[in-house]
Amino acid sequence: MTPAPDANKDEVTPAPEGDQTSAGLDEKTFYYFVPPSRQHDPKPEEILTSNETLRSHYQGLSHGTCVIAPRGKPAFCKFTTIPFSSMSSEELQGWEKLVCFFLDQTQYVGQVQNNGPLMGGWMWGCGWRKGMKKEGFRRFCSVGRLAAMIRKALYNAEDEAAAYREANEWIATHLQQLAPRAFKEYREALINGNLPSMAHMEYPTPYNMFDFASFFTFTMYNFFNGPHQDSDVNTWTLVCWIPIFNPRNSNEDDPILADNGFDMLGGQFTFRDFQVYIEMNQVVGVTMCVFRSGQDTHQTLDGASPSDKYTRIGFSCQMSEKMSNAVVAYIQSTTKIAGQKQQIEDAERHIAKEDKKKNLKDE
Repeated sequence: MTPAPDANKDEVTPAPEGDQTSAGLDEKTFYYFVPPSRQHDPKPEEILTSNETLRSHYQGLSHGTCVIAPRGKPAFCKFTTIPFSSMSSEELQGWEKLVCFFLDQTQYVGQVQNNGPLMGGWMWGCGWRKGMKKEGFRRFCSVGRLAAMIRKALYNAEDEAAAYREANEWIATHLQQLAPRAFKEYREALINGNLPSMAHMEYPTPYNMFDFASFFTFTMYNFFNGPHQDSDVNTWTLVCWIPIFNPRNSNEDDPILADNGFDMLGGQFTFRDFQVYIEMNQVVGVTMCVFRSGQDTHQTLDGASPSDKYTRIGFSCQMSEKMSNAVVAYIQSTTKIAGQKQQIEDAERHIAKEDKKKNLKDE
């Protein structure tokens, strides 16, 4: 007779036959069942969970593909780690292009300053957001930065639109492979809410098969934040981490993706109420994660590269509730919007004003 499992012991098992949560991946998917004894925050007084608390209370997960679920309850997270060493040359090139896309965006958008949980590091937002001034919603853009690029003839609207479409397609394809159900629910929220896709330069634009979210944020340089839950329209959130060489210490001909010398410490992604975290330093490769972001408290801990040779790009894709409200107001003809065309016009006016000031000063 097989003894009954201890309800308070950790359990890692292969995914059940026919499990839909893990559908979409060829490799074997495992379950980590969180026992009842771990289903609470062991140190709520710690804003940043200490290494001692991680060692003594938490379960770290770092390899393969895993679904995390409280024992006897629905899963709230699925993640996979993909080592660079296992990728084809085409796959490596695709991730390199995505990293370059993110780095290029820092030329057009400023850092996010009003993200409540942010405690350190740098964050940028791209795609569509609720407007701060007269427009109901608009694309993320720094008019001053865009004007500087236009003045140097370094901005091409068609190339920028193509880059967004390519990045959106790459992300959507990998999300669909990891979690088809989450991708489906993302798309339903986007389309049912008449929300713009992050790949759309103007609104409205017809949807294609890859459209699933309105905007993304990405982080670098030892980003970390406080424990929080999100208030987005999407139930599930995709977050992904890519280890890279530190752009501030690299030359143009240096590699992009990190090598086996990757030495970052910390930076774990934790679920405090389940005493479990995703460890991203043991595998040099991409970590992709889909989790229930509005119900479960999560946090990125502080981390750093002792050599300062490396950093990690993290990105996530969302649709904010404020953005959804702004779209409703637009449909009711009570607000304005600003897409790429409007941003270029704003930048050109900015250039004209600067030139006028300079001419007056020279007279």
